[in-house]
Amino acid sequence: MNKAADLIEERAEELAVEETRSMGRVYKETRYDDVYAASGAFRYYAGLIHELQGTSSIENGDLMSVTVREPLGVCAVLAPWNYSMGTTAAGIAPALAAGNPVVIKPSSLTPVTTAMMVKAMAEAGFPAGSVNLVLGSGSEVGTALAENRDVAKITFTGGTETGRDIIKHSATSVKRFSMELGGKSPFIIFDDADLDVAVDRLMFGIFLSQGQVCIAGSRLLVQDTAYERVMDLLKERIPKIRIGDPLDPETEFGPMVSKRHMERVLDYIRIGQEEGARVLIGGHRITEGEFGRGYFIEPTVLVDCTQDMRVVQEEIFGPVLTVQTFKDEAEAVRLANGTRYGLAGGVFTADMGRALRVCSGVDTGIMYANTYMDETQGISVSPHRQSGTTVDGGLAGLREYTVLKQINLKLTPERTGWFNCID
Repeated sequence: MNKAADLIEERAEELAVEETRSMGRVYKETRYDDVYAASGAFRYYAGLIHELQGTSSIENGDLMSVTVREPLGVCAVLAPWNYSMGTTAAGIAPALAAGNPVVIKPSSLTPVTTAMMVKAMAEAGFPAGSVNLVLGSGSEVGTALAENRDVAKITFTGGTETGRDIIKHSATSVKRFSMELGGKSPFIIFDDADLDVAVDRLMFGIFLSQGQVCIAGSRLLVQDTAYERVMDLLKERIPKIRIGDPLDPETEFGPMVSKRHMERVLDYIRIGQEEGARVLIGGHRITEGEFGRGYFIEPTVLVDCTQDMRVVQEEIFGPVLTVQTFKDEAEAVRLANGTRYGLAGGVFTADMGRALRVCSGVDTGIMYANTYMDETQGISVSPHRQSGTTVDGGLAGLREYTVLKQINLKLTPERTGWFNCID
C-alpha cells in the first residue's frame, strides 16, 4: 500500500491534470488536494493494519473465549464523479487493509484517474484479483454489483435517492453498506464572530469545486444583527473570485462537470426565484467570450429564503448559497435541523460555550466550529439521518470492513454431565 502511495505521488502532475480535464475542478485543488488525499489514505491504512485486534476472556481458568476480526469478502466501491481520486482511495484502502478484494466502479463521467490509480496499484504489486476495475453506467454495472450475492459490502458516495435504489437492488442478499449520501449543510454565523474569517470560510465552503462537494456549506444562517455586514462582505468579495480555465494555476473557480448538471443548477436558481427568493449576487450562466464554450455558472447568493423553499430543502450541488436569518441560538439550531439531511455543518462565534452547544444541538455527522472543511484523517465520522449509513475514517472505519468471529477454547476437555445414561 505504501508503494502504491509512492507511485500516486510520483504521478501527481499527470493525475491532477487529467482530473481537472475530466471534471473541471481547478488545478490547484486537484494538484494539492486530490492526489495527496488518495496517497494519504493508502499510507494511513497501511499503518493501521496491526490495530485490528480482538478481545479475550477466561472463565474459571479453564474456558478461553476470544474474538478475531476477519475479512468481510468482496467489497464493491461505487465512486462519485466529484472527488473521484480521494473518495475512491478512502473506500478501497481500508477494504484492502482489512484483507478484502475490491471491485471499483468509477463514475462514467470521470473514470480516467481511477483507472490510473488502479494501474499504479498493479505496478505496486497487489496480487491479481485483489483489485478489479469495471467501467460502465451506474444503472447497469452499479445495479449488477448491488444484486450480486458474492458482493459482501457496497461502499457508495452519491445522492440519497441513488443510495436508496442500491439498497433496494441489494435486497436479494444480506449486504453491508457504507454510504455517504446527500447533504444540505448549515453554516451558522453569530454576530460576535470574526466576520472576516467567517465569510472567507463561508466562500470556501460553498464555492470550492463550484459547490460540487457533498459537505458544501450551502445554507447560510446568519444572526439578524450581523446580516447586513455579512452581505456587504459577500458583495465585495464574490465578484473578485478568479473564474477561468481550470488548468490555469491562478484560477479559483471553474466550470460545472457537465451541461446536464449545469442546467440542473440553473433550474434550481429559477425555482428559487419563483418561490420568492431574490438573487443578490450572480444567478446566471457565464457566456461571454471563451466562457460560452464551457459550463460556467456565476457564484450565486439567494436571499429572502424561507425554510419551505426547495432551494433550502433540496441538495443543489452547485455554487448556490441560500441565506436565512435567525434571532437567537435556539432558532439557529431549529433552522439548521430543518431538512432531512445530516452530513455536516459549521458555526462561527466568539463564545466557545455557545459553539459547543450548537455543535451538540445540530443533528449532523460533522460539525466545525470557527472553521470549515478542516479535519484530521484519523477521526471517524458517521452521517446522520438521510445523509448516509456508515462509519468512515479511523480505526472504527477500518473495522467496518471486517466481520467478528468468536472462538471458544476449553483448556481441559470434559463431558457436559447432561446425559445420565452415558457411563
